[in-house]
Amino acid sequence: MASLIEINPDDFRIPGPKEWPGIIKKKLREYKRVLSITRKPKMNEFQAVVKVTGLGMAVIGLIGFTIFVTVQLIKNLA
Repeated sequence: MASLIEINPDDFRIPGPKEWPGIIKKKLREYKRVLSITRKPKMNEFQAVVKVTGLGMAVIGLIGFTIFVTVQLIKNLA
C-alpha cells in the first residue's frame, strides 16, 4: 500500500519584492556559470544535431499527414 505524501504549505513561499534583487543576482550567477562552461559545437556535432532534428520533424509530419489522410478517407466513406 502506498503512503500519502505530506505537503507542508509553509515550505512553498512566494518571495516578497524586497527579496527579488537577491534572487535575480543568484539567477544571473547561474546563467554566467552555464555560459562559461559551454562551447561552440564542432561542425560534425552541428551536422548530427541538424540531421536528427530534421529526421524527427519529418517523422512527426508523416504521422500527422497519415492521421489527416485516414480521417479524410473515413469521412468520405461514411
